[in-house]
Parts: sequence; structure tokens; C-alpha cells
Amino acid sequence: MVKNRAFYFLALEGIRENLVRPNLSEPIGTPCSVSNPTLGSNEALINSSADCQRVALLSFFKASRGQDEGQPVKHTINNTALLTKADWNVSPGTNLSVSYNFDYSKNTNQTFDVATYGASANGTEGPSKINLVNANLFTTVTSSRLNEFHFTYSRENRPRSATPSGVPADTGMGFVPSFRFGNPFFLAPNIDELVKRFQLKDNFSIVTGRHTIKTGGEWLHTNNTQVFRGFFEGRYLFDSVTGFLRYASPAAPGGFGPFTVGCSNGSYVTAPASCPAGSTTTGGPLLFYLQSSSPDGIARDDAGASDISNEEFALFIQDRWQAGHGVTVDYGFRWDAQLMPNTVDPKTTAYAAFLNDPRFPSDGTLPDQWKEFQPRAGVVWDVGQRGQTVLRANAGIFYARQNMLSQVGSVTTNGIQQKSDFRNTAFTAFADMPVWPNLLAPSAVPPGTFPLFTGVRVFDRNYKNPRISNVNVGVERALAPSVAVYADFTYARGVHLTRFLNYNVHGTAAAAVQPPTRDTTTYVGANPFEPQLSDVFVTNSRGRSSYRGATFGVRKRFSQNYQFEANYVVAKDEDDDSNERDPFTDRSFNFYDLSLDYGPSDRDIRHKVNVFTYAELPHRFLINARVQGRTAQPITTSPRVLAGNDRGRNWDRKDNAYFSVDWRLQRPFRVGTGYEIIPSVEMFNTFNNANNVNPLTTPALFNFDGFLRQGVGDPRQVQLAVKVTF
Repeated sequence: MVKNRAFYFLALEGIRENLVRPNLSEPIGTPCSVSNPTLGSNEALINSSADCQRVALLSFFKASRGQDEGQPVKHTINNTALLTKADWNVSPGTNLSVSYNFDYSKNTNQTFDVATYGASANGTEGPSKINLVNANLFTTVTSSRLNEFHFTYSRENRPRSATPSGVPADTGMGFVPSFRFGNPFFLAPNIDELVKRFQLKDNFSIVTGRHTIKTGGEWLHTNNTQVFRGFFEGRYLFDSVTGFLRYASPAAPGGFGPFTVGCSNGSYVTAPASCPAGSTTTGGPLLFYLQSSSPDGIARDDAGASDISNEEFALFIQDRWQAGHGVTVDYGFRWDAQLMPNTVDPKTTAYAAFLNDPRFPSDGTLPDQWKEFQPRAGVVWDVGQRGQTVLRANAGIFYARQNMLSQVGSVTTNGIQQKSDFRNTAFTAFADMPVWPNLLAPSAVPPGTFPLFTGVRVFDRNYKNPRISNVNVGVERALAPSVAVYADFTYARGVHLTRFLNYNVHGTAAAAVQPPTRDTTTYVGANPFEPQLSDVFVTNSRGRSSYRGATFGVRKRFSQNYQFEANYVVAKDEDDDSNERDPFTDRSFNFYDLSLDYGPSDRDIRHKVNVFTYAELPHRFLINARVQGRTAQPITTSPRVLAGNDRGRNWDRKDNAYFSVDWRLQRPFRVGTGYEIIPSVEMFNTFNNANNVNPLTTPALFNFDGFLRQGVGDPRQVQLAVKVTF
């Protein structure tokens, strides 16, 4: 509605979705031949049959925890969004635009969508309430001077909780298939989080002669307050279903209870008993156990509480120069800074004794980033000034900010506020072990001291934010009045990429002789910071990457009642670690030679095809159509090293190639003089391609993602809608 000098806009949108997945309610492959397989009578059968593993696990959880893990999983989405916007011409030279967004969402069982996860292995995102206010003030100072002022305030309340169940510990077992039960470690039992952002930005533009100069600055304040109870209820990972069933059984000789040790001949013993002659330990059944708690071993909210802020500043100046003869030159310079949150006095932490040790990589702080200087330039040349052939080229340096998820662990997990305790089967020789599904027994220590094997997280003293250098060149050539072909090439080189490395699990060197077939490296020597410290996870900037991509396409502007565009992209994306947000996993193959990690990126897609079209058909019908296709992404299939041949990181390809044809047909009907009713029909994935979803980059058992969907993608979907305009 337009009246006087103002424009008002209001929109409301809601999404309600219900999807049921069978998960463990249906057989996995060939149904188990035994209705209730048990360890005592059917251990070999359980080991050999995926469905017998399913049935045995369902029986175990029902009998021991009263938990029915075989129920179909109902995934529901409940989202509502409100947008209000107002534009006001305050004066002939001043325009004010203000908008307010509100979003409410509560999505049950949206954390995981994996067929081999039990009903308890899930969570609810929300109820989230997000409020966002934006304001822009445009002021025409003179005919050649313009000022743009921008303000943003947002408040995001994002609670999350685990699906209620009788299984407190996040428990996974087996590689293929990989099962999971219990409260997700990052939701247990619930998470409280409030994020507030405050942004001020101002740009001032001057037009003088052939130059358009813009300069400005920005300040962004972000505050994150939360109680993250991650690992408060523990996470267990077992090498097999039978290994888990043995570990979770009452303690007894012969490989039962928390001191169970797996042997290479397939048998089990209970520590301190040794494996039979001629066999060795396998490292199982418990491959990984981690819990977080207060220093005394009790998980209190104070241990997971944080209130951290980032301050980010930016200054820039740029110029667009119409040089003449069809040449336009853009050049500029930008400076950014990111100030990290403060930490406690490092001299009071569990790692204080190592601050002067040259082997220890941190000084206990999160280094502020003040030197992010970014020159950029570009040129466009209309060859012959006829609009037939255009050449483009640009280059620049870009910095990325460090996310607060990666920061907070180094603020809280210092041994004073929070510590982590790690166990695996090797600890049966000298330490206590957790009794599934419980935690380690709390162990009190004298004031001012720390328990042995305290886990900590730190930032490298030489940490730098990721830096990308980018070059792009392209050409576009008109073939007809509305048709053009184009091609461009992009090269990007990344340095100082963030990696998460555990500096206290790799001994002192790689062993001189390695197994000929393996997935990792064997190390020798004592871990440098034991027994005082266990995990020493270090956020560092030792990563690097490169991207090379070429795009070839054809574009037709709208004319003769239709338009379309088609393009093909061939690219190669490489790095040594694509992990940007999982601070719990060290993905290095050889800690002492990180160059061995360099290979295809987890995101690498070699070939992409996209086709888009819009057409106005007879009788006022309108159609949109889209075709998308891409090849599969890489993965490191086990074993990486086969018979002495290192096939490299991400040497294989997943089964997640994608192809989809989507379209929408609609027709407007006029009602009266100012109304239109527009019914439409849409179809997605017209040919019902499987389009498997597989985001895994590590074995499924060791996945630490906060969201995971795996399996067949979205099926063919039809959507009917009616829109009314007035």
C-alpha cells in the first residue's frame, strides 16, 4: 500500500511437515533366522548378519533399559516466519527503510535421519525464537554524494534437547552397519543458547568525473551465552555389536563387563587376563569414551557455561573508474579485525606447567586478528564498445572469520572450569573404566591440583584466520541480439586454514616400520604431556587448499516469451582438511607429515550441469523448469594404505551423484479490477532419482556432526498452491 510517502509490507509464512522413517522397525537385508539371538547361543550369527545385530540390540535395550528402540521415527517440522517492512521518504533526499523479522521453529527428531539409528538417538531443535531488526538510512548529501547507514540487532534464542529416553549415554557400535542409541552427546540432556548481534555500518560515496569512490567502516558485536552440556552423559564407541553386548554385560571372566579386551583370534578376555598365546589385543571393544565434567568429575552446569563475545571491525575504500574505450577498472583495499574472547589466567589452568615447554603449542590465549589486509582489483573491457564481446578479470585477498563454536572449547575446557576424561580398552591396564551407560566415578583431588589425564583445548599461539587469494578471468560473446555464450576460470589458494589436531596422542615420532595395510599411522614414544594431560586439542592454522574451476555456458535474455540459461562446470577442489566445525576430531593421517593429508576436498565435485528456463505459454500459462546434475563427492574408503600402496586421502568416490528435474506450472486469473488468484502445481525430482545423501567424511561410527542425514534423498514430490494478490 502506498500513501503519502510510505510503503508498508507484511508477510506471514508457515511450514508444517510430518515424515515417518522406519529406521530399526524393519529388517536390514536378509531377515535374521533367529527371533531372539543372544551372545551365549548365537554370537557367530550376530557377527555375520546385520539384521541379527539389529534384533539382538533391540532385545538388549528392551530388557536392560526398558527402551523400545525399534519404533518408526516421526520427524516433524513446525516453522512460522513473520516479516514486516516499511519504507519512508523522510525528505526529498532521505529515505528510511526498517524491517522486522520473527521466526519460530520447533523441529522434533530433526537432528538425525539415519536408518540404523535407534529411536532414542535424536533430538528436538527448538522451540527457537529469532528476532531481527534492520534499518537503512539513505541520504543524498549532494547530487554527487550519498551516505548509506545500516543498523542490525538480532536476538536468537536457540534451545535444543535430546529425545527423552532411558539411555543417557550416546552409544555407537559397529562399522558396517553402524548403530547408534541414546542422547546425542551435544544435546544431552538439553542445551540453552542465546545469541545477540549488534551491527553498525556506514558507507559514503562520491561521484567525481569518471570515478565513483566509496569508503566506509563497520562494527559487529556478537555475544553467545550458553550452557553446553556436551559429553556430560558420556559418549561410547564400540568396534562391534558383540563387543558392545559383552562390555555392557555384568563383569565376569571370559570377556564381560567394562574390562573386556578383544583378541586377534576372535576371542575375548577380562583384564588383567592376557589374550591366548599367538594372539594380540585388537584395541577393542571400546574404541572411544569421552565425558566432560567439572574438575572433580561431576557434571555441573557451571562446567558448560560460557558467555563470550567477539568484536569485529572493518574499514574499506574502493573506486570504480570509467577509464574510457570500453574499459572499467575497480580497485580497493579492505582491512578487517576480529577480537577473540578472553580466557582465564593460563597460569591457573591444568596445562600451566607446560606453558614454557617448547613442545606445548599454546600460550593459553585466543590470539586477536589485527592484520587482515585485503587488496582487490578488477577490470571489465567491452571490446570495440559494441556490446558484443566483454572480457572480465579480477583478483583479491579475502579473510574468513573464526566461528564461536571453535572458540568456546578453548575458553571452558581448561581444567579449572571443565575437563574431559578419555578412555579406551588400552586403559584397562592402569585406570578405572566406565560402566555402561554410566559415567566414570568422580575422583576428588586436593585444591589447586588437577586429576591425572585431564583433557584440555587450546588455540595455537601462532593462530591466524584463514586467508584466500582469488583470481578470476572470463569472456562473454553475443551470438544474437538476446543470446550470449560465456566462459570463465577461477583459481583460489587458501592458507592458514583451521585444523584441529590432538598434540598428545601421537607419541614422539612415527614408527619406522608401518603395517602394509592400514588406515592410520603407528607411533612410538611416550605422549609428551602425559600423565598430567590426556587430550590436548589445538585449534591451529596449518591447513591449506586450492580450487581450480572452469565454467562454460549459454544465456538467453527474456524475449519472444521465454528465457533460459545452461552451464557446465568442471573443477578440482583440494585441501588437507575440510573440517571447519568439528573440534572433536583429529583427522590427520600422520601427525608428523601433514602433507600426506593433501588431496581432494570433501566438497570436491568434478562435474556440474545446470539448466534453467522460464516461458510464457499460450492462454497465460507460465512455466519454470530446472535441471541439475553433479557427480559424486570423494571419501577415504578403508583401507587407505593397501599392501604398502598409500592411495591417499579421499581416493574413492561416494554413491551420492545427483540428478533432478524440477518444474512449476501456474496461471493467473483476474478477479475484479485489482485481484488475481494464481493456482500452481510443482514437481520436484520428476524422475524419482535416488540421489543418495551421504555427507560422511569419516567412518559413520566416528561421526561428530550436529546434524546427519544419510540414505536415499528426497523422493518425487508434488506441491499444489494458490496465491492471491491484490
